[in-house]
Amino acid sequence: MGRAILRLWLLVMVSFQSAEAQEPLYTLKVDVPVVSLDVSVVNGNGDPVNQLSSADFSVFEDGAPQQIRFFSNVSAPYNVFLLFDRSGSTQHKWQFMQRTVAGFIASLRPQDRMAIASFDDEFQMHLRWTGDRAKALAAIPDLIRPRAVGGTSFYAALDRTLRQEMKVEGRKALIILTDGRDTSLYRELVSRNRLLDVSDDRGFQRAFRTAKDRLIPVYFLALNTDQNFEPNPQGGDEFRNLQKIFPNSPTPQHFLAEVRERMQRVADATGGRMLYPETAEDIIELYEQIGRELGMSYSIGYIPSESNPSGTLRRIEVRTRNAALRVMQSRTGYYAR
Repeated sequence: MGRAILRLWLLVMVSFQSAEAQEPLYTLKVDVPVVSLDVSVVNGNGDPVNQLSSADFSVFEDGAPQQIRFFSNVSAPYNVFLLFDRSGSTQHKWQFMQRTVAGFIASLRPQDRMAIASFDDEFQMHLRWTGDRAKALAAIPDLIRPRAVGGTSFYAALDRTLRQEMKVEGRKALIILTDGRDTSLYRELVSRNRLLDVSDDRGFQRAFRTAKDRLIPVYFLALNTDQNFEPNPQGGDEFRNLQKIFPNSPTPQHFLAEVRERMQRVADATGGRMLYPETAEDIIELYEQIGRELGMSYSIGYIPSESNPSGTLRRIEVRTRNAALRVMQSRTGYYAR
């Protein structure tokens, strides 16, 4: 990367673990284009391999080797923030929130911490950062307590969570259960008979810039998208309303596709993932799956060795010295900016 781009404000505080050859933990603050991703490794039998160091990995961007600058091993704690959509369009899923959180708590390791919040037209914290499982379980009933249902400030909730609520040290992940339907996009469509292009969607663009800058993987359990649509029999529902406003029109389906595309952009930019539960039971299983994956993943960060034109797709490949091991990456590419 050209030196002009390396406007580097970098603070690395290294604290060494006990003498058992574990990787150092560190805190980093950067003003450089760091690319981060999580990887998990399994052997030929599918068993996780948890004792690797940074020297065991090689990273390539579009085939060019990269220097690993930041590394956390499997044993490093994870801070996981759970964010729930409590808007009317997800009301039929509220009863499953209690079970999903309980299952997710059970999948975390003793060293991991979590926080819980929800949103509709307002943001509400239910649990501040804690490793206390009893406190986490005690916060669950508040998630499903009945309340007046208003609009959906999804973009604002995403932006606030990343800006204000993720100020903890160490590895982090944000997991959001939502259909992604911000009320601003719906109102624009109804009032002006047009779907905002993603580049003109100011609320989304603000949240998207924050997501790219914070380097925190964002996972979506995406409900009722064009990929896994399920009719909502209760509560307010934008899609159902659009079917009435635009009968015999593809507009409602286009709305679902645009909503899903915005979530996909955030997941791709942060190294997270989109998951599409088709049933309520799938939600529970997917939460547990994410918990297991985070618990056996290594975190890797590098600064690209060459500058690239904004908007170009860069491919990432992670390998291990042992070719018999299989590597699974949280992301396989990113768009340069």
